[in-house]
Amino acid sequence: MKEVQDILALAIRQPAMSDQLQLAENDAVAVPDCLDFTLQRFTYDRPLPVEDVAMVVYQPAKRGQTAAIELRYCVAGNKYCQNPGCTDQVCAGGHKDNCVQKSPSIDMITVRFQPSFIQSLQKGSTNSTLFDMQSRKPFVKTIQPSTKSKEVLEQMVHHNYDGALKNIFLQSKALELLLFSSDQFVQNDTDDRYGCRFLTQLEDREKIEKARDILLEQLDAPITIRDLARRVAMNECYLKKGFKAMYGTTIYDYFQKERMEKAKSLLYERGMSVSEVAILMGYSCISHFSTAFKKHTGLKPCELLLR
Repeated sequence: MKEVQDILALAIRQPAMSDQLQLAENDAVAVPDCLDFTLQRFTYDRPLPVEDVAMVVYQPAKRGQTAAIELRYCVAGNKYCQNPGCTDQVCAGGHKDNCVQKSPSIDMITVRFQPSFIQSLQKGSTNSTLFDMQSRKPFVKTIQPSTKSKEVLEQMVHHNYDGALKNIFLQSKALELLLFSSDQFVQNDTDDRYGCRFLTQLEDREKIEKARDILLEQLDAPITIRDLARRVAMNECYLKKGFKAMYGTTIYDYFQKERMEKAKSLLYERGMSVSEVAILMGYSCISHFSTAFKKHTGLKPCELLLR
């Protein structure tokens, strides 16, 4: 439990009373000859400022012993579909934001790679392996989870696989986490993990997150980058560069993607007409809406309604 408290203390930016966190889920999966995956999900009633944090616990190879690696993550998440009668159709369909049963959570995720598996990965390699290039002594290092890592963690927590397929899925995703973590060490500069040094400051990352929230709140009313930058009190250039570093796409492309996903939901799930959705999404011309929709989904709005 000490490991949990240590990483929680780093993730939560203010002291949390024990009665604020409730253990809502405790899951453990052992993938034979590969890894152990554990998830502890804590929910809370009162708002808590949570900053995503990760730890790499490394034990280098010694005489008669294989290197051991453990990845720990504490990230803000969401518990979906609390309603026992929910068929999970909304969440499984990629529309988690529309799940009315979701509640905020703090997810503690640990991936422990078995030494024999690490050894199998290193067979035939003549170069420095994994974290050996950084240290030949045991260490526990705290890093900021990259955007790619957080996407993988979301997939590991919310999936529909069982049995052998579940083991295969978790193994593939755990290897992605190991690769992304190793990349950060190879760069030998954890402050440059986003590709933007100014994003090492929490205040600047929060401004980028606020900009994203503004976009999501007004998908029916496009906003210029100049106005968006002014609203979050950030230089336009920094905003554009930082947004792409954190979310892997430009502000415009992110806005259009979320906009068309919402339009798709209105058409397919709520049964609204094409003209109604076009107007609701802020388009004065239906043909312009249809063109944008097809560019994103590969289908015209009318074609989607016929499926």
